[in-house]
Amino acid sequence: MKTNKNILSSLISIFVVIFFLLPSSISAMPEIVLENNTTSYTKFDMEYLEEKFEGSLGIDEIVKIPFTETVSNRFSFGYSKNNFWFHFSIFNNSENTQEFILTTSENIHKVNDLYILSNKEIYHKKNGLRIPIDEREIKESNPSFLLKFSPYEKKEIYINIQSIYGVFGAIEIYSPEKFYNDTELKNNLFAFYFGAVVILALYNLFIFFYLKEKVYFYYVSYVLVFILWVATYKGILLPYINMDIYNILQTTIPIFFVMLILFSQIILETQKHLSLLHKVLNGFIAILVISFIWMLISPASGFYFLNLTALPLMPSLLLISFLSLKKGETITKIYLLGLAVFIISMILINYLVIGILPYSNLLSNAPILGSIFEILLFSVLLAYRISLLSQEALKIQEQLLEQQRTESKRLFHTVAEKTSALNFAKKQLEEELKKKQELEDVLKHQATTDFLTGLMNRRSFLEVCDKELQHAQRYNTELSYLTIDIDKFKNINDTYGHPFGDKVIYSIAQQMLENTRSIDYVGRLGGEEFAILMPATDIDSAYQLADRLRAKIAKHEITYNKKRIIATVSIGLSSLRRGDGDIENIISRSDQALYSAKENGRNQTVIL
Repeated sequence: MKTNKNILSSLISIFVVIFFLLPSSISAMPEIVLENNTTSYTKFDMEYLEEKFEGSLGIDEIVKIPFTETVSNRFSFGYSKNNFWFHFSIFNNSENTQEFILTTSENIHKVNDLYILSNKEIYHKKNGLRIPIDEREIKESNPSFLLKFSPYEKKEIYINIQSIYGVFGAIEIYSPEKFYNDTELKNNLFAFYFGAVVILALYNLFIFFYLKEKVYFYYVSYVLVFILWVATYKGILLPYINMDIYNILQTTIPIFFVMLILFSQIILETQKHLSLLHKVLNGFIAILVISFIWMLISPASGFYFLNLTALPLMPSLLLISFLSLKKGETITKIYLLGLAVFIISMILINYLVIGILPYSNLLSNAPILGSIFEILLFSVLLAYRISLLSQEALKIQEQLLEQQRTESKRLFHTVAEKTSALNFAKKQLEEELKKKQELEDVLKHQATTDFLTGLMNRRSFLEVCDKELQHAQRYNTELSYLTIDIDKFKNINDTYGHPFGDKVIYSIAQQMLENTRSIDYVGRLGGEEFAILMPATDIDSAYQLADRLRAKIAKHEITYNKKRIIATVSIGLSSLRRGDGDIENIISRSDQALYSAKENGRNQTVIL
């Protein structure tokens, strides 16, 4: 009897363990419940299983294996050659049929396949870098899948991810309308980013062709290669490339780092002021070249080596920038500010890629956000550098002129005694004169422009007139000429003062620029007198353009020191005639027409 009681007691204990202790150790599978009027599900948990590299388990075997680990839908596992399986369920808690799009925020994974278990059937949808966009269910760079749910239907979701560039991203669910709206917004933001950055690059490329300074070439190369990497990283180029080209384009990372180092060495003058650290940067360039070659041979291991290289490189650049601050130059301060923001953003993405930081959209886009600030500041830095060089050039010019006078006297007295010294001084003098000539060329260019209005001055304008006249006579084309004079300008000066008169001249000059064509030439001949040359324009068309300009000026209100007036102009018009030997014939007729306009009451256009 006692034995039976012991047996019964043991059975009860087993029952308690089964029904109370065992269930508490088994966690329920993560589930997303779809509700009406909810357009996105961006925070939820998933089960996951990490399978060894090139695991051979298929979905039929995977569904039989219990998943014991959970992770947020925003995951970051760093570099891993293993297979990652994610598992969760979706339940349509509605009497309506619903459609949603499941998407992965990053496009860097070689495999990003979806398996759907519904009604004991398994549906497989392939995606990832190995699948061209044209072959995908949804033609987007980021892996995306359409899910349809009947009323109160439940589906089990398995997602298989493999990558050689790190396993990180966010798995999210959106209604189709929200998904496409968000995608359109993202594409518009990228278009604005690329457009702005390319404009800055082309601007500095033009300066490079003008000045022939390597620092501009390094900057432009850095910017263009960087945005090429961004376009690859964010999937902008995926519709046009395959996976092999995608892997090759990853080599843009060591290239833009090399260009950044070369740019930094010139801006910070490391070879002159920090010779040891200059050599350290050269060492980083050599390592980056190795990374580049390694990535061409083995993209996965080469990319991992590159990220390890970038970790000490970026703090090193910051350190060198801080040490360069001792010189106290504004250029160094601007450089340090731009570099600090960019390097912080690159460190953040680096830590995300290797799995140290948790995934977020902000971290994923950190290099883009940081680059906007850095590229803009670097462009400002280069513009400021041009200003400094101009000031230095003018100072050198003055020094050279003085030195030239001194050197000439010294050479005159020592020519018989110091022949060797004379040869050295002559060579030095020739170099200085060459620099002087270059500066004179710049000043000569400035001399062709009217300082007040920015228009062509009389000399340069008449030179253009002669050339256009020869062209028109050679090719038998039309040519029209306008002489323009501000009405009663002396009264304006006498009444309001010369500063106001200058304001009137400038304002009317701007009206001429705004109301003429790109092929027309506008010049200030002196005082209140202007002229416009209209190539390939007959006299009737010229009259319409001239009178429209006159009317525009007559309606334009000019304000200066709280005083307002409306100034008018008189216009004389003439065009090329058979027998005109030079431009003076046309100008003379145009002046006579202007005189007639003045005599007939001003504010009118007269043809002669």
